[in-house]
Amino acid sequence: MRDPERKALIRFVSLFVVLNTIFLLIISSIYYSYQKNVFLDLRHASMIYYTGTLQEHILKAKNLTELHQHLSRDPRFDITFLDHNKKVLYSSAPNVQFPFHQGFFEYQYHYFYITIIELEHLKKIHYIVVRTNTIEAQLEQTRQSIYLFLIFSILFLSLVIYALSKLFLHPLRDAIAKLDQFIRDTTHELNTPLSVITMSIEQLNKESLEPTHLKHIERISVAARTISNLYNDLAFLIMYEHTKNNNTLLNISTLTEERIEYFRPLADAKKITIHANLQPFNLSIDREKLTRIIDNLLSNAIKYNKPLGDIYIELTLTSLSVRDTGIGIASEDIKQIFTRYKRFDEANGGFGIGLNIIQMICKEYDFLIHVESKISEGTIFTIFWNKSAH
Repeated sequence: MRDPERKALIRFVSLFVVLNTIFLLIISSIYYSYQKNVFLDLRHASMIYYTGTLQEHILKAKNLTELHQHLSRDPRFDITFLDHNKKVLYSSAPNVQFPFHQGFFEYQYHYFYITIIELEHLKKIHYIVVRTNTIEAQLEQTRQSIYLFLIFSILFLSLVIYALSKLFLHPLRDAIAKLDQFIRDTTHELNTPLSVITMSIEQLNKESLEPTHLKHIERISVAARTISNLYNDLAFLIMYEHTKNNNTLLNISTLTEERIEYFRPLADAKKITIHANLQPFNLSIDREKLTRIIDNLLSNAIKYNKPLGDIYIELTLTSLSVRDTGIGIASEDIKQIFTRYKRFDEANGGFGIGLNIIQMICKEYDFLIHVESKISEGTIFTIFWNKSAH
């Protein structure tokens, strides 16, 4: 799976999982609230029903002694009888304490129901108090069921959406594969005519040409070098995953000087001055990959520079820095400049692959890329070498 496809898949699945989780949480919250109300209503109803049963027993009893003998007990409830002065006449839970409120109320993890009873033959009993546990046990079971439901639902739906996403991305994958094949074929077809043009320009006897003709040849040479750089990028991108590193100990300053001279005609065409401060040192790296880094930094510095601008190249033991005085990059775009095929300036052309190639190589060699830019002032690209590569 390609990196853009992987990113798109991860974003889509993540968004779906987040939205689906929010939806399930809302549904679960509504269900939990509903279940809580149902449990609470059932508990209140059972307390009222039991209180009615107690009143029937009290009505049938001739005295308190007979009432105690035939009193119906329910293990879910504790009962207490009070007189007019709220003095305890009988209690199935000795030493129980509670605030006196008629009706339903909750106190110290228990529900209470207090009602008044008026009987002539048992005038001592005036209040009936029924106590029971809260519905926390039922709510805990409900919460556990909801947790399990959420976990399995999210996992199941994530797997389903992942499978569907891969299925839906299949046409896109085919389209990208066809595009890559088209680029591969186009690159291959460009190689021969480009080589012929470049070789023909090099073999020309420029001293025998008239100034007007020489100027045309220089323009052709600049165009050929521009196309050659694009060709090299495309060829490198196509073969990158299938090539092995050929690391050798390179003199970085010598290679940088060679690439500066190669791009000097392009800079001269825009009357751009190149300033180089190169400190000699060696680095173990694949020559072609380092060439791609230098070429793309120089190419961008020329392409996005202003006429009569400047390019400052500084090579040290720790880094390679290329600064231009060009159009600059907006701060919100800097994070996206290494994305393949991403372009922010349509006027200057290109495929949007140069910086992506630089990023791939830097990741491979554990180099650090740092970018600073200001609109209309210019951009600085700095590559910090991995010390272990020295």
